[in-house]
Amino acid sequence: MPEETIPLTVLLPESLAEPVEMFDSHAALRMAVVQHDAVAGLSDAWDVPGVYVLLDTVDEEGGYGAYVGQAPAGLRSRLKNHQRSREGWRRALLVARDTTFGFHSAHVGWLEGRLYDLLDAAEYAVLNNGNRPKDETLPPYERAALETCVDPVSRVLGVLGYSAETLDETDAPAGTRRRTSRFYGIDVDDLVAAGLLQPGSRLVSTNSVYPAVATVLDDGRIEHEDSTYDTPSAAGSAAKNGAAVNGWDFWALEGSTGLTSLATLRARYLDAKEAGG
Repeated sequence: MPEETIPLTVLLPESLAEPVEMFDSHAALRMAVVQHDAVAGLSDAWDVPGVYVLLDTVDEEGGYGAYVGQAPAGLRSRLKNHQRSREGWRRALLVARDTTFGFHSAHVGWLEGRLYDLLDAAEYAVLNNGNRPKDETLPPYERAALETCVDPVSRVLGVLGYSAETLDETDAPAGTRRRTSRFYGIDVDDLVAAGLLQPGSRLVSTNSVYPAVATVLDDGRIEHEDSTYDTPSAAGSAAKNGAAVNGWDFWALEGSTGLTSLATLRARYLDAKEAGG
């Protein structure tokens, strides 16, 4: 089995009137793909806290609309409400804990924001959320545990045809980006200048298959294993033995509040910039 493969147990129903359920034992996740017209096929077992992504139809160029939400009172009832009140979505991906105690409200609040940042940076996604969800109340050790949920969700989205891949704007040749709205024009040194990162800040990999450590330098470059890289993606690619990577999602700041991805820090920078005019 390839090193980067994530083993999932998939339960295939007899028809699309029932959800496709998936179980990831490594991240202790239970996921389901539900068609818009088949929400009634969800069992009571899905009335548990979780997060979800509503997905529109993919266009000819691979683009799609998405809405990220949380359901602290239960995924099944929340999805039924969306079926009645929110138009346009084709299917939903539901994410819950496959454990005795499951997620609680702070878990789903943090994870909602993390998945929002993932898709906000995705080249082919356009988010339908009115505002970026935020929940910073989760303790550091719980954030680190929840970070393991992000990669399986991203991969399942990709298998469904909803790519969460991102071109690092500093690496992308002119004219190759699909959406100019995905071009942020932000470098790591902008985050340093804004005080969101400090020279010497320790970055760690969010990918458990490729554990890695890096350091932010004074000029915004990133040092990894005695080599210096101009962009997060270049440093992330080196950590993944040359494989392409979205460095803004691969690296996270390790601080007193836990792990915070560079994509999340970039979103905070943009929020502050917009609020300041």
